[in-house]
Amino acid sequence: MASSQNSSGSESSQLRHSGQQVYCFHNELAPLRVVKHHGPIFGKRFYGCRHWPSTCGFFKWAEETDDFHQLQMAVMNKNIEIVKLEAKNKSLKEQLARTQDLVDELSIECTERQVMMEAATQKKIVVYALVFSWVFFLFICCVIEGVMWLCVGSFWGVVS
Repeated sequence: MASSQNSSGSESSQLRHSGQQVYCFHNELAPLRVVKHHGPIFGKRFYGCRHWPSTCGFFKWAEETDDFHQLQMAVMNKNIEIVKLEAKNKSLKEQLARTQDLVDELSIECTERQVMMEAATQKKIVVYALVFSWVFFLFICCVIEGVMWLCVGSFWGVVS
């Protein structure tokens, strides 16, 4: 078993108590240590930050880690769930943006079609107006010619 002597009189081990992985306050794996100085807690096992006690100050007796480990696992599972939900949220936002782009494109296309239909309608009105004006012009010409023939005919009838 690989071990190293700490200045606090504890030994660090690469093996974990009952296969658990305990993380310190700055989310690094906390090694299992054993108290090496003689006294009432000699041989007692504990988890501490691998930089303990100089950094985050994380310390937990090995027999106290079951509840702590369960809480750590629950927090990690919630963090994983948050990451998944954030990814899903990002995906839905991207999908919403693509959908909005499609709506904008369809709106532009509908506006263009409406403008084209209005232009076609205006062209039909102009064509109908021209046809009507020509028909009216021809009608007036025929009426004038008829009146002239009546006048000429009555004139020739009077003269003859």
